[in-house]
This record gives sequence, structure tokens and C-alpha cells, in this order.
Amino acid sequence: MAKILVTGATGRLGNAVLRSLVQKIPASDVVAMARDIEKAGPLAALGLEVRQGDYTDYDSLVAAFEGVEKVYLVSAVAFSDRLAQHKNVIIAAGRAGVRHVVYTSIQRINDELAPIEGVTESDIATERLLEKSGLTYTIVQHPLYANDLPFLIGANAANEGFSSPTGQGRASFATFAELAEAGAALLTQTGYENRTCLLNAGQTWSFHEIADGLARLTGKPVDYQPISVQAFIAAREAQGWPTSVAKFLSGWGNAIDKGAFDQSSSTLEKLLGRKPKDLEGILRAAFSL
Repeated sequence: MAKILVTGATGRLGNAVLRSLVQKIPASDVVAMARDIEKAGPLAALGLEVRQGDYTDYDSLVAAFEGVEKVYLVSAVAFSDRLAQHKNVIIAAGRAGVRHVVYTSIQRINDELAPIEGVTESDIATERLLEKSGLTYTIVQHPLYANDLPFLIGANAANEGFSSPTGQGRASFATFAELAEAGAALLTQTGYENRTCLLNAGQTWSFHEIADGLARLTGKPVDYQPISVQAFIAAREAQGWPTSVAKFLSGWGNAIDKGAFDQSSSTLEKLLGRKPKDLEGILRAAFSL
């Protein structure tokens, strides 16, 4: 089998995809790409080949992609030159002879509704680059990460209740483990070529329902108070959060409120071969309940 390379090998998502891949195919067919290969020792111990590659270093990417058929491109972090980095990866993949690129984007109903600063614009542009690249592509639109829910509503939400700028909006979620397993399935199956795949739990929930779910798990009332973006930012600043981080989180809350994440799909279930976690499972994973 031709080799499959996963970028961001030492990050949460890339690492999890690699560990799922070696459950499906021989480790000798899997390549882990990391900016700092010294941090990838645990992956090398699994029998994976580790290659150095940096999104900002085009030549390193061409070298890393040599002999690779498929690349799983974990999107760059927000508030970096994301588009330039993604463009480097796509062009280097074409030059190295890669046939298929899987790109991790973020769920959205359309391109105009409540864009998230530092994320949405570069996601859209990257998707367009892939579509015009001549490479086979799969665009994977991820939902809100269940594991990151505490950052939005507070790590103590289950005990103290929470307020957020999510209004009456509804959203779907999935865990990193589920999305990584689905990513490995996409890389080892056919039928998803030149498609955009929305991956989420298959249903959506309001934040009132999230509060009710936490109450059922803890056995005590959990109050949810919708607040404005400005009030959310001020509250986070009062807790010592940097203003830039508070504003970034508020953008996600605003997108939820406007309905950008109110869309469900059965594709994750199909890739997993089972139903994704329901609300209880998501909350247990998010808050270690």
C-alpha cells in the first residue's frame, strides 16, 4: 500500500489520527510529519516513520511528501498566516506526486453567516485552492470539539452554571477520538473523493439542553444564562483571560447564536460504523463526569 502521511503529528488531532490509522493498516505504511521530530518519539516507538516538515518551509514539505499517496492536512492554528501555510502544503503535495489531500475545515452552513475571525476566511480560501489544485481532495468539516466545550462555557459549568453568548442557538459536537477515527477511515476507504464531508454527532442541542444534560449527570440544577458578546468578553477579562482569547471565544459563541453550527449529518456515524456519542457521552467526555 502507498504511504499515508498525517501532518501535525504531535498535536491533539494529528496524533489521534495516527494512532487510529495504525489500528487499520500496517505502521510501515504510515508517515507522521512533525515540525519538531524530537517530540514525536512516542510515535516512532509505534513503528511509524517520522519526517520533519514545517508548513512555512516549502522545501521541507516537498521532501516530507516523497513517496506519499495521501496527506491528511490538519489546518494551521488561528491568527497565523493559515492560508499561506495551507497553500505551501497543497503546492508541495502536487510537486511531490501526492494524489489525495484530506483537509480539516470547520462546519458552516454558508460562507457568509457569522464568520469566525482567524478561521473562516482562510478555511474557505483553502477549500477553493484544493478544488482547483488538480489533486483529489476531501474536505472534512468538523463540528465544535466536545473536548473544548469547557473553554467556551467554563471548566466549572457543571457545578456553577454558565453564561455564554450562544443565545438560543443550537450546535452539534464530536470528540477528538471520534473525529480521528473517522479521519483514519476516510484515509483508508474510497467513496469520499472530491467531496465535502460534514462530521458531527448527527443531532444538535441548545445550550439550555446542555445545561439540563449537566444537571442530569450531576444531580443538581445547572443554570444557563445567555449573555451578549460584550458581556462575555468582559467576564472572561475579569477572570484574567487575555482580551484576544476572550474575543476569539466570543466569535464561536456568536456563530452558534446565529445558527452557523445548527446542522447535522450522518456521515460520522457511517465512518465509525456506530452512532457517535450522544449529549450525555459528549458531556462526560468534555467534563470528565
